[in-house]
Amino acid sequence: MDPIDRSEALQVLKTAPVAHIGVIDGDRPYVTPMSFVLSGERILFRTMGGRKLDAIRANPRVCIEVSDLDPSTGDWVSVIAYGDAAEVTDDDLKTLTVSLLFDKYDQMIGSPFGRNGGLRAVSGFPHVIEVPIDEVTGMCSGRGFSARTRPGRL
Repeated sequence: MDPIDRSEALQVLKTAPVAHIGVIDGDRPYVTPMSFVLSGERILFRTMGGRKLDAIRANPRVCIEVSDLDPSTGDWVSVIAYGDAAEVTDDDLKTLTVSLLFDKYDQMIGSPFGRNGGLRAVSGFPHVIEVPIDEVTGMCSGRGFSARTRPGRL
């Protein structure tokens, strides 16, 4: 395994389709997948009310993980980002977040809502969360003369 630098880690965060967010729910961790976007050095996502949002409100410290595997080569990369999550109250940032989400996922999987879809309106939004990245680390399968490893060190 080899470490990747901050700029590579941010690029992986920018392009990954799914992240896993770890929160502290009472006295134990809770991890769930989510759609997200990277804007600058912050992660933005929407969520409905529920366990994840309740846990963020109680303890905003979160860990977000993304990974990618190339099945044809076995090459992989994994990135972990840490930060303090906060609910977004600014309508402009909420609108930007939804716009960025639509743009990202429209490019990846297409969107049934279209560019001028009604879901861009701020009223009725699920909760929007912002996580400024305090720390980001990443590892990848071996490069160059390093021995290649499998994800999870198989």
